[in-house]
Amino acid sequence: MPGPLFSIVIPTYNRCDLLQGTVRSVLAQSIADFEVVVSDNCSDDDTRHVAEGFVDSRVRYIRTPRHTSIADSWEFARSHARGTLVMMLSDDDALVRDALARFAEAHHERRADFLFCGVAEYRDQSFVGPLFAFRPKFDMHPSAFMFAASVADRVVQRSGRFFRSNGVEYFAWPLAAVFAKNIVYIDRPLVILGRTAKSWGSTIVLSNPGKEKIQKMIADVAHSRDWIPLTNFTLCNLMAEGMLLGLRMFPDELRPFPFDEQQYLRSTMAELRRREAMGVDVSKEMEELLTYAAKYPALKTELTVTAKNGLMHRDSTVRKVARALRLNVFYGRFLELREVRKINRGEVKPGFAASGRDFGFKDAEGCANFVARVTHQ
Repeated sequence: MPGPLFSIVIPTYNRCDLLQGTVRSVLAQSIADFEVVVSDNCSDDDTRHVAEGFVDSRVRYIRTPRHTSIADSWEFARSHARGTLVMMLSDDDALVRDALARFAEAHHERRADFLFCGVAEYRDQSFVGPLFAFRPKFDMHPSAFMFAASVADRVVQRSGRFFRSNGVEYFAWPLAAVFAKNIVYIDRPLVILGRTAKSWGSTIVLSNPGKEKIQKMIADVAHSRDWIPLTNFTLCNLMAEGMLLGLRMFPDELRPFPFDEQQYLRSTMAELRRREAMGVDVSKEMEELLTYAAKYPALKTELTVTAKNGLMHRDSTVRKVARALRLNVFYGRFLELREVRKINRGEVKPGFAASGRDFGFKDAEGCANFVARVTHQ
């Protein structure tokens, strides 16, 4: 019996409260040709109860034999997909209700075997500040791309598996792109990326949860990564880890896409400075970075100056920003209300922002419904 067109695979671990909304957003899709695979990395909360509580034959619950690393958990989850096209949807994200219909249309019209889309973000009250310091032109987030099972199989035949690195998408995405025959980008926000206090990658980048919590969050990552220059767990390094491993294992296919090491070091310093500004002790990470940068004398001088300037001006900069926020709070609210009126009139342009307090959403699922309404999806 042939499988469904789509396998929406949701790897999860101890986030049953977020998982419910993610699954509901898939079941609310405007087409029905899909399965939902909830892959539980041995949670000790109510994940099994939540997953098995959906009275829908398209929802299937599986569980790893033991608690594993992130990459192992994702590979286990992917291996259970039965669909023609596979999406690895994070358990804190949500689909806009016609997302799969749009992917299906592009797949059938273009024979696409690798598809990705625009994204929107939902942030709860845990974060203040920019999202990422080192971002590609197109978002590589695993929830934002879909690959044919046949593409993953070709990668597996060569390397033994599709997901290998801690930043799972940064190994899989480039390989899916080079092995695919037809690629389609859908320039619409079809996926809502949830940023909450339980989103470990976003939390480490956007806030200072404390050293103990950070260590707990990265407990499931593989710490043996001898193919990358630095050992920190910045977003930059997660990207580098996947990309450099891909270059090592598939040198011919990825040769046209060289890795810019000097830009990687600059971006890492910028990310470390942002972490430092949030009160995180990154002295060891900066020391490691500057030691490695010695192979580029001019760059080391540049980064050394950057590091020192960051240390000297951090406190005064934070005070200035805080003062500006206090002075502009009423004016800022005026601008928000003006934006609300524009959105209500249907004047929505790319890049618009909206507050859940004004439009009644309080999670990624609600944000997906809001985005569908205002963008007429």
